[in-house]
Amino acid sequence: MEIDFTRLRYFVAVAEELHFKRAADRLMITPPPLSKQIKVLERELGGPLFERTYHDVRLTRLGEQLLGPAREILRQVEDLKSLASRITQAPSPIRIGATAYAPSDFLARLETAVADLPISTEFGVPGSAAEVAAKLVSGNIDLGLIHLPTTDKRLRYRVVASYPGAAAVRFDDPLAEHSVIAIEDLRDRDVVIDFARPNPVVLAQMTRGLNARGVTRIVRAVNQLGGELEMATQVFNRHLVALLSYAPASAIGRIFSPPEFKLIRIDESTWPPVKIALAWAPDRLGDPAGIEALAERLAGTLASSRDPA
Repeated sequence: MEIDFTRLRYFVAVAEELHFKRAADRLMITPPPLSKQIKVLERELGGPLFERTYHDVRLTRLGEQLLGPAREILRQVEDLKSLASRITQAPSPIRIGATAYAPSDFLARLETAVADLPISTEFGVPGSAAEVAAKLVSGNIDLGLIHLPTTDKRLRYRVVASYPGAAAVRFDDPLAEHSVIAIEDLRDRDVVIDFARPNPVVLAQMTRGLNARGVTRIVRAVNQLGGELEMATQVFNRHLVALLSYAPASAIGRIFSPPEFKLIRIDESTWPPVKIALAWAPDRLGDPAGIEALAERLAGTLASSRDPA
């Protein structure tokens, strides 16, 4: 039996995300080839790895038993590659990771900026900001895009983007008549903040901030982390208010666009903007000054490439 390491990576990604779309985004491919490769791997292994329903993806008994060994095999492959690199004295690429929950248009600009660097790099989207931070402090990546705040004192960071808050509502919602609202206008409304769920620190901060301003009816719209289309459906059907970042050019901004929805800016004096930063863990780096300089360079590139609109 011959097993392709790429298909093993795909299996581990789906097993960790339990969601084919998020796993595909993390792997920087589209869902159809990911699903096809998983089916090929299932045929090679002699049984299904996942139970798929309309809303859920779960590991089968076979998948549960193979996940640990698959991770170990991939770790050994990475160790082998690192050893070979050290032996040949080839300069190791700078490993850069980004949270998948940053606005998609910003992620695209960051990936372009990284690709244009005159040095060897590896770019990936490993998951939530919390997962990126964990990879930074474990030394698995050198530079990472995260949401602030972060409570980990081992991290240093450079803010590279700031997004005002936004409320996404149905086209016929009373709030849709406004171009800007205050956060207090969401009192007595059912508010969804599901996109903060992958980052417990941000989720707790948002919940406290909303409660302090009298916004207490916080509800859940999706059963799993992510699920943009399911969230939009729930907002539309249940007349919910989704609290997001104001990023109309992003994928989520386009989902909550006319004619079905409206994305309304929230006055920054009533709700602080979301800040995104490039972070690094100096104690885990051989050249922390060099990584800090790289963060500054990328910040300048991102600022100059920002859409004036």
